[in-house]
Amino acid sequence: MNKGQKGWIALALGLSLAVQLSACHTTPAPTPPDPSPSPTQAPLTPTPTPVAKRPFTLPLDPQGTWNPYLSSRSTNMILAPLLYDSLYELDNAFEPQPLLAQGAVGSEDGLIWRVTLKSGVTFANGAALDAQAVCTALTAAKGEKSLYATRLGAVQKISADGENVVVFQLSAPNRDFLALLDIPIALVGKEGVTGTGRYVLDGERLLARTDGWRETAGIPGEIQLMSISAADEMIAAFDSGALGFAASDPTGADALGFSGSYQTWEYPTSTMLYLGFHCSSGVCQNPEVRGALSQAVNRSALVTEVLGGHASVAALPVPPTAKRYDPGLAKGLAYDRAAAAEVLDAMGYELGEDGVRHVGKRTLELKLLVNSDNSFKEKMGRAIAADLEAVGFRVTVTALPWEEYKKALNSGDFDLYLGETRLTGDFDLTPFFTAGSGLCYGGAPDKTLAAALAEARATGEWQGFYEGYTQRPPFVTLCFKTGAALTQWGQVSGLKPTQGNMFYQLENWTFRD
Repeated sequence: MNKGQKGWIALALGLSLAVQLSACHTTPAPTPPDPSPSPTQAPLTPTPTPVAKRPFTLPLDPQGTWNPYLSSRSTNMILAPLLYDSLYELDNAFEPQPLLAQGAVGSEDGLIWRVTLKSGVTFANGAALDAQAVCTALTAAKGEKSLYATRLGAVQKISADGENVVVFQLSAPNRDFLALLDIPIALVGKEGVTGTGRYVLDGERLLARTDGWRETAGIPGEIQLMSISAADEMIAAFDSGALGFAASDPTGADALGFSGSYQTWEYPTSTMLYLGFHCSSGVCQNPEVRGALSQAVNRSALVTEVLGGHASVAALPVPPTAKRYDPGLAKGLAYDRAAAAEVLDAMGYELGEDGVRHVGKRTLELKLLVNSDNSFKEKMGRAIAADLEAVGFRVTVTALPWEEYKKALNSGDFDLYLGETRLTGDFDLTPFFTAGSGLCYGGAPDKTLAAALAEARATGEWQGFYEGYTQRPPFVTLCFKTGAALTQWGQVSGLKPTQGNMFYQLENWTFRD
């Protein structure tokens, strides 16, 4: 649901802006996932009840920094789009829409990008937005400890050309580079942090700017903030109605139960759930077997029966809401149990009386590795195993806590593993083909497919890569998760949250009088 009127218990408190890792890794960061308990309560649809008139209130973490490049506190990062603007922002089709940028031009070789800034924009402290200010901000965003360091890793140089043009020099061509520029532009100095956004921070409230560059008609002149230092405080404040907003990852590992009467507003994310292969040993060395595995998995059932509908089925490694997604090509890897069985028959794997396929004395056997710290992942692993067994595989599901799961991945002790990664806005898959990246497990990458990926990134033409992916899938895409914003019932309407901005098109929201 994009604009829902259903609430549920046991929603995971999370933030799509934050770099989150649950049961695998965040692309393209080399570090693996972080574990935490998962929800076990059953979904519940509350009955709407009258809402007492209260001001729309947002959470803030009094102990968190307001520096958007260093903040690890998801509560404050929720507010970032209200305080800071970016050069571009991504819509729900993951297309970059100009914000502080007037436009951009890429060089013929795709290595140089020139972004022209809008004129007449000022920071909240009165300083003008110019090319040097953007260079300073994005250089900070490239810093080693920054949340955006990996995303900007391919940017060799950021420079100003005059007052209103920012020049980016890349180490490798990328026709989708603008999709990476949804990074807050902030000035960080001795006097604090300031942005060009609609609001300024004033203690425990946000005040709409009267000198800002964006339209302020229709947005609240003042938004109250509530200090929230712990997860249980967040739940209590939201459940009581004192807090008007919370962000949620419905299938995340960190599950916190909300109750009461509220609305949910879901949005697509670039967080991909997938099956990784050990491509250097075992039956998964064969691309035909990998293709049959893809066709044997009932993705729709996984989404509806395990994830409660909080994901979108996908057979290609790009969200189905994105323009790049090709439904025709996706059909080649989509669920088709009969086709999977035909492939295995043609390969000489005969179905025995025990329901398992064999070639001579060799059994078609798989070890599926999942992280037990997320109950959704365990359930998905069991469901996937049942699908594969239905076409003749013998599957052993090994559910391990994070540290053991990580050791098993690093040692290659698996045939399959269930992973999760949040792709960057340009849907870069390079880490899957780069040894030591943290996403390239199970042997040497497919050099032919890696070359096709580099070509697609350089030209912006993806047909060839996706055709190669369907023929020799290095992993199996299962689905892309959805996130959710929660609001008190009837307090606000018209929300269209995106992965990068819960307050996307705030001017179109309607606030209850």
